[in-house]
Amino acid sequence: MSPSGMDSAPVFRVLRGDPEDAELAALVAVFTALASAAPPPAAPARSAWSPLVRSTWRTSALR
Repeated sequence: MSPSGMDSAPVFRVLRGDPEDAELAALVAVFTALASAAPPPAAPARSAWSPLVRSTWRTSALR
């Protein structure tokens, strides 16, 4: 890692045109907002009827 803690590889490149610093800053702000807005995927809740759930509370009366 670089001293700033970020990878030194560019994330995007300007192929044509001559954008101003403010335009590039706005683009970086949009990419940053999009990346931080996505919540991590939640693990699906396991059913209480699943055999993988601990069944200490569900003992059979026919034992």
